[in-house]
Amino acid sequence: MSHKVILLDVSELEAPFPLLHAIESMKNLKEDEEILFIHRMYPCKLEEQVKNFGLSSEILVNEENYFKMKIFH
Repeated sequence: MSHKVILLDVSELEAPFPLLHAIESMKNLKEDEEILFIHRMYPCKLEEQVKNFGLSSEILVNEENYFKMKIFH
């Protein structure tokens, strides 16, 4: 099944805005969509929020100054 990818690049935003944008995107996430979350660091509270929404996640890249995660149903 092909998913529509929602690019959420929050790498230029200061806390707490990356997490707030991610939460808003997860609220509206449809079954056939996935979020590609990009930030400059690992967001420590994001995985907890993913679980709260009953979603799944996969960390694609976790390097110094670059983080990428897929969030999906």
